[in-house]
Amino acid sequence: MELGKKIKQLRLNKGITQETLANALGVSYQAVSRWENETTMPDISLLPQISVYFGVSIDELFEFTEDSRYKRIENMLNEKQSLADAEFESSKEFLEKQINKDSDNVNAIKLLAWLYFHRSKSSNLRAVEYAKRALQLGDTSKSMNNILRDAYGSPHTDWNYRNRHELVEFYYEHLKTHPNDLRAYRYLIPALIADGRTDEARKCINTIRKQEREELVFVFDAMILRREGKENELSLLLNAMIEKFNDSWYTWAIVADFEADDCNYEKAIACYEKSFSLQPKPRYTDSLIAIAHIYEIEHRYEDAISTYNEIIELLKTDWSVTFGATVNMYQQKIDELSNKK
Repeated sequence: MELGKKIKQLRLNKGITQETLANALGVSYQAVSRWENETTMPDISLLPQISVYFGVSIDELFEFTEDSRYKRIENMLNEKQSLADAEFESSKEFLEKQINKDSDNVNAIKLLAWLYFHRSKSSNLRAVEYAKRALQLGDTSKSMNNILRDAYGSPHTDWNYRNRHELVEFYYEHLKTHPNDLRAYRYLIPALIADGRTDEARKCINTIRKQEREELVFVFDAMILRREGKENELSLLLNAMIEKFNDSWYTWAIVADFEADDCNYEKAIACYEKSFSLQPKPRYTDSLIAIAHIYEIEHRYEDAISTYNEIIELLKTDWSVTFGATVNMYQQKIDELSNKK
């Protein structure tokens, strides 16, 4: 349906004349008539006023196919760091309607999960902002420190808060009905290792050892050795991994992660750089992000800024991404570090 026909439908539903609508919008009734006859279109500056008058979102003034609505929501989630309330509610309403029509509509369910997660991430950023301000203004209360910790995802001191038994239980149940879902094991095994349940993790690894790629199995084995404090065995395993997969960017990234965990930052940077140099295009940003984080930890702000600029350039050259939430996030980091510098 074209915009003019939509306006006519809304006007008739409201039971008003063209003159009444024209007076409300400050235009002539002839203008409204031309819109409805699709001779002309309303000026774009009038769209917010029209949407408010009829009590609909601007999106609802335009008709989209279901496929285009799905794609639009996906693009919005990819490109925007935060959504306006109207954008969130409109997307939620559409997706919930799709699920009500078909409770197994996996596309709608997936996007609804993403939509809520996107909202939680943007809300966390605001929580961090205000909690920091409260703390800096002298409110040293437990609640503000808790908000800052939880919004950053920092570990709890209390085991009952930091253990992952619910996530683990979900994957165990999931794998009963989806035993060949290798990706589920990739999330279950690190959760088990983080909780110290290394015997269970080994059983899971042995289940998938022949199906999963060898490098990733190396990683899981190394994580178990680190969790169990077997540093000599871990060192031997990592050396064996480098020897066998010396030309793999993924191997060097994993070794870099272990070096960073040990605060061996110069070694970590060298390994991340090696990993990045081995990647085929389009290259991932992970190694550069890790390097930037190390520079921030060491207060080498000029180097961090340079690396974030390199990331922005990489997004442009390798992924054709020149705007949107991701670019804005790194530009914001550059601005923050410039102020620190």
